Amino acid sequence: MRKGSILFHPSFEFTNGETGRKYLIILNTPNIKKSGPFLFCKTTSQPQNKPQTPGCHAEKNLYCINAKYDFFPKKTWVQFFEMFEVNYDKFIKQHFELGLEVKGELKTETINAMINCIKKSDDVSAYHLSLLN
Repeated sequence: MRKGSILFHPSFEFTNGETGRKYLIILNTPNIKKSGPFLFCKTTSQPQNKPQTPGCHAEKNLYCINAKYDFFPKKTWVQFFEMFEVNYDKFIKQHFELGLEVKGELKTETINAMINCIKKSDDVSAYHLSLLN
């Protein structure tokens, strides 16, 4: 698992305490020797109040991917207003215990454009920016 990997989490816990099925995208390739965390963000295919133009929408903390352009069958928005990190050991544990599955990988150009978009956001912490590679 590395930067650009698309994961399917069958019981992702949202900040409101609810759980649901969710696609996640890994934003970095952590340095395992230094026990660096995986950084990832959620996706959604729900179009309400979201820009329809593909690409970067840093002011809204979104990156839009057109349907069938890169893995996703529906138009998908990568949401980076909320990022998540998890250490390697916990990540591997979730992979085996919860059925966290690697479903695909974004094209290099897509993940790089997404990371450049994240770097333009005023809402991403300096710490999270330091984890991007």
